[in-house]
Amino acid sequence: MSNRALFTDTVTVFNQVSDNEWRRTVVKGVQWTDKVEKSNSDGVISILQYASVTFPEGTYENITLSPGSEQDCIILGAVEGMITTERGQRVSDLLKQYPRSGLIKSVKDNSLRRHLKNKKVVLV
Repeated sequence: MSNRALFTDTVTVFNQVSDNEWRRTVVKGVQWTDKVEKSNSDGVISILQYASVTFPEGTYENITLSPGSEQDCIILGAVEGMITTERGQRVSDLLKQYPRSGLIKSVKDNSLRRHLKNKKVVLV
């Protein structure tokens, strides 16, 4: 089985450029994975839901994937809309509109590996 068969998803990356401007980039050929972690600590059950997106080599070179901005987000699918500071078009509004989305929490850079170079992004 080819690695390309694993990377069949499309996402839209929104990067904050300034206080009131975002750059939208649609990226094809990635892998979106929804995750649920459950833990039990002294009888208290915690459930953590998040998503990860794996960007294989050839998909991450021209985009910014950084947890540095608290406003950078990724949405599953090709999204046409833009983010603005206007009510109804803010990052929080977009995240509510698209449940399979999230803010960039962490990025693991595997681009220096010999094989299967990639960047893996965790969204919350």
